[in-house]
Amino acid sequence: MKEVLWRGFLGQLHSWSLVAQNISREFIKNNYKVDLYSTNGISHFPHDLEKYLIGYATGSDIQNLDKSKQYDVQLSYTAMKNFPFYFSNGKKNRFGIWCYEFAGKNSLPEGFAKNYKYVDKLLPPSNHAKMVFMDSGIPENHMMVLPHGYSEEFVNRKEKLNINTKKFIFGANIAQPHLRKNIPGILEAFGKAFSKKDDVCLLLKISTKISNQPFEVNFQNILKAFKNKYKNHAEIIVHDKYVDYISDFYRTCNAIISLSHAESFLMPALETLASKKILLASNYGGHLDFCNESNSFLVNGKLIRANPKMLYWDQKPNTIVFEPNIDEAAEKMKFIVKNEAQILQNFQEPCEQIIKDYTWSNIYKKLEGIIE
Repeated sequence: MKEVLWRGFLGQLHSWSLVAQNISREFIKNNYKVDLYSTNGISHFPHDLEKYLIGYATGSDIQNLDKSKQYDVQLSYTAMKNFPFYFSNGKKNRFGIWCYEFAGKNSLPEGFAKNYKYVDKLLPPSNHAKMVFMDSGIPENHMMVLPHGYSEEFVNRKEKLNINTKKFIFGANIAQPHLRKNIPGILEAFGKAFSKKDDVCLLLKISTKISNQPFEVNFQNILKAFKNKYKNHAEIIVHDKYVDYISDFYRTCNAIISLSHAESFLMPALETLASKKILLASNYGGHLDFCNESNSFLVNGKLIRANPKMLYWDQKPNTIVFEPNIDEAAEKMKFIVKNEAQILQNFQEPCEQIIKDYTWSNIYKKLEGIIE
């Protein structure tokens, strides 16, 4: 029986943890012996994986990992600077998953790219992420695109959030208020499209905590500025509480909107299509691997130089991001409200194909194909 070590984010509420948990489940289903070491603690660690947990680190509470044990397969979803340390328990089948949203020549943070040599394959989740790596000098033959999948809860649950409205709901699953997610753009498009006389509301799933990180924005200040500009705006609901099952959020909404400046995969886009809901998103980024005019509304725009504060680690001056056309987004939002039933009918078959293709079982099979 081959032994697998997953060392990286496995707890808390994080997309990296979600990927780690679901791929680990597939290894377990396929009779691998799996050890899990969580580098972001065990808050919200799933109960079904607890017996596979061999240790964790969070703050000053650090449990040691046996550095002498050798594994047949090692995986981690982590920044490349961690590769030399996270893949030291074996000499083969070392698979590093990571992505960086920001494009441009040598856009990766300084010192990151060289660490590709510590894994046997680098697994970006999209062709956009692969391009970013290649533009920083990582060889194409050292990579394989391994997309993310959607969780079983999107199929086996029916519940919705307890939101007190019967209006048409545009949802935005923003989570952490990073500058690159273009929260002002979402609000601006909504403000241009609708007023309080429209039977429409915007439901924002977002953390409202104040952060000192330069790449995070003060959501309350942004919302205040919006309300001052659009005094007759349609209803806005802010949901900043923990949601046990995120699929409940999507079932609550009629459509989902994302107008990000940069996305390496955009998990909410995949989750929207898996929920058979209408997606409005920027026509740029990793989600274009599976989003197109047959299943989504894509907002055009232009490439611009990134605000350095958007970037993580290094604030490089020549990094490229996308500026979506807010007027176009507003018009498409109005069209979606007026034509919801026909749009859902048109998108039905393409969404069924996404549901078929992006199971974690299919993602695992692609990964298993490169295990020696």
